[in-house]
Amino acid sequence: MTQHTLEELEGTAREYDRRLRPTLFAPWVKHTLDYAHLRPGDDVLDVACGTGAAALGAVPMVSPGGNVTGLDLNPGMLAVARSKDSSVEWLQGAAETLPFDDNHFDAVVCQFGLMLFPDPLGALVEMQRVLKPGRHLVITVFADLEALPVYKALVQVYADTADPAIAELLRVPFAMGGREQLNRTFAAAAIPDTELVTRQEPAQFSSVRDLVLADIKGWFPFAGVDLSDATTEAVIASAEESLAEFVAADGSLTFPVTAHLVVSTKRDASRGLGKLAI
Repeated sequence: MTQHTLEELEGTAREYDRRLRPTLFAPWVKHTLDYAHLRPGDDVLDVACGTGAAALGAVPMVSPGGNVTGLDLNPGMLAVARSKDSSVEWLQGAAETLPFDDNHFDAVVCQFGLMLFPDPLGALVEMQRVLKPGRHLVITVFADLEALPVYKALVQVYADTADPAIAELLRVPFAMGGREQLNRTFAAAAIPDTELVTRQEPAQFSSVRDLVLADIKGWFPFAGVDLSDATTEAVIASAEESLAEFVAADGSLTFPVTAHLVVSTKRDASRGLGKLAI
């Protein structure tokens, strides 16, 4: 494990933005924002904004008169996001201690971040706190590995070829993918009136090598993991064998990615609002 400078973090963030954002994260922006029911003039918070996929997607939806805030703990991610659009307020901070007043935002979204937080429950409580009554919180998370056979196979490749600890690192993005687990977590956060929607979107990579390098270059370094060239090539060779059934004649691979969107409408305690249609 190694520590990285801001310049190195920004370099990894650019790899993430090039290799992972278009393939895994961008296809979900429309779903996430549609369930937020944004309107012109809204103030929107994107928690764990990364390089800005959802935040940037919200900008035209709340114009004119709206504001978008993107918050992330990673300064490298924020540097890349800030280079794309300076009209968004990009803030460094933790989801568990949001620096905003109660009932501040018209919508709060968190796309593929909840499972990365040290305290997901605390983060949910905070996101609900800063949301205005009657408005929507939208959390998007990957399904568990049983619903994602390509990544399940990759986890095994890393366990067999590299290091079990790296295999466990690859499990992290899928760690909150069980429907019952999500329902329990939201209930524990005292967030009622939730709707859980499961959808699929295709992910496409030009090759197995491209798929493997997306994590090695754009994800693992954030956790302080840098694989040697020899280990990287060994992982790629093993992955090409394990994922052969998913590879097309031109060497590319396209596979479905399953994710859950948990949508809640914040009750207005003073008026006793119940569930609103979404």
